[in-house]
Amino acid sequence: MPSQISGESTAKVSGGRPRNPNIDQAVLEAAAKLVLANGLRAVSMDAIAAEAGVGRMAIYRRWPNKAAIVMSAFVARVDPTTLFAPATSYLESIRLQMRTMAKAFRGKDGALLRILLAEAQHCPEVAEELRERWTMPRRKMAIVYFEQGIQEGWLRADVDPNTMIDVLYAPLYYRLQMGTGPLTDTYVDQVFEHAMRGLRRSAGKPRS
Repeated sequence: MPSQISGESTAKVSGGRPRNPNIDQAVLEAAAKLVLANGLRAVSMDAIAAEAGVGRMAIYRRWPNKAAIVMSAFVARVDPTTLFAPATSYLESIRLQMRTMAKAFRGKDGALLRILLAEAQHCPEVAEELRERWTMPRRKMAIVYFEQGIQEGWLRADVDPNTMIDVLYAPLYYRLQMGTGPLTDTYVDQVFEHAMRGLRRSAGKPRS
């Protein structure tokens, strides 16, 4: 078993000295490793504590259950890398963001998400964590971005941002879960181009 990380007693959730970031990182890495190797149901809070080399109570001071830990691990790994970034045009930034997400889904992060999606069908705690920590924050971010595209004239004025999200991203999640094919850049570009034929503004120039 790994040796315990020093400074555990100084970590606090609120008030006093700030909690030890080394413990946070160790727990998140341990949780992701164990879940990828054994599945979520086979992993316990005690197993995560042992793998991380921290005390059990250090974990409970930070997370209420293993679903929250695993979601924290997933979000920390994927979320910062899959935001909308500046590109040669507004529409191109959407394509690149979709490519970045597909790239993340091709590796261990995709495997971790598949496990979470499967468990969410049976476990209310996992379903809530997935919805509140991943699905809804990302939908809100995309809605704001797509509304900006409508206002600037890149997208049709009658586009529904919620429907646009489903049109663009549901195919990626379908392939991830069902394994019907690889999440290549070529596939992402095909989805993007098909969708944009109906979503982009067909006449005139975007408003500056």
